[in-house]
Amino acid sequence: MQSVAQKNIDGKLLAKEIEAKVGAAVDRLKTRGVTPRLVSLAVDEEDASFESYMRQRDKACARVGIESSVEKVPLAGGERELNRALARLSGDSTVHGILIKQPLPSGFNEQALLANLDPKKDVEGIHPYNLGLLALGRPRFVPCTALAVMEIIDRFGVEMDGRHIVVLGRSKVVGAPLATMLLQKRSGGNGTVTVCHSRTRDLPSYVRQAEILIAAIGQPEFVRGEWLREGSVVIDVGTHAIDAPDTKKGWKLVGDVHAASALPVVSRMTPVPGGVGPVTTSLLLQATARAASGSEE
Repeated sequence: MQSVAQKNIDGKLLAKEIEAKVGAAVDRLKTRGVTPRLVSLAVDEEDASFESYMRQRDKACARVGIESSVEKVPLAGGERELNRALARLSGDSTVHGILIKQPLPSGFNEQALLANLDPKKDVEGIHPYNLGLLALGRPRFVPCTALAVMEIIDRFGVEMDGRHIVVLGRSKVVGAPLATMLLQKRSGGNGTVTVCHSRTRDLPSYVRQAEILIAAIGQPEFVRGEWLREGSVVIDVGTHAIDAPDTKKGWKLVGDVHAASALPVVSRMTPVPGGVGPVTTSLLLQATARAASGSEE
């Protein structure tokens, strides 16, 4: 019988490997007088989880030599100020990568906003042009979380060819691009893919068919162990802070899958934290270095 440690897919290990390569690439760029710079653009709202993410991201950037900062636009300034800031950053030659905090405030027009984002600085791969290139099988920048799943599949030798993969979630930054890549004729692709979501009827019956489950539905501990196929592989994309009075912090991080009930059933699984999250961050650094080098062409 496998132990929990044997079943866990170590995202931290993969993230360190990617960061090492990014650090070397950044060093080469600096010898040419180029320091990669990543800017996050956000509407100034109270958001503790965003602030925590920014701290972690800034630490990761510092480890590889990428400059990072956050530019906040007052909520009172509205969509017009956000568009102006984005257009200015897109035109700033010292800025190589731009992130836009999601979700946008209610009433903001995302498509109109993206029109002001230079696709060559869209390191999170959400611009329609970059999503179109991905659909054509000619990816430039790919949504980092979706790409993190593909990197985990490749690095840890998860066989996908011809297997039944269930993607639980249909967002344009995770579920939809993942389904596209998993279907393509490529390494980590060639799967038989079913996309499910919160409106899918009898959802557990679809999950139970999955040889590989990718859970990205955005609800804490939504998938239960009894839904899973014996010996399946589970990649848990979710990250949620929930109350945990018995812990020192009073809260803990969990994924979209109920880990305690899932681990006795699965053959391999990404933990939360320490699975998809660290890999996502490392790939954001990689994309920023690529944008700075011009190799995104």
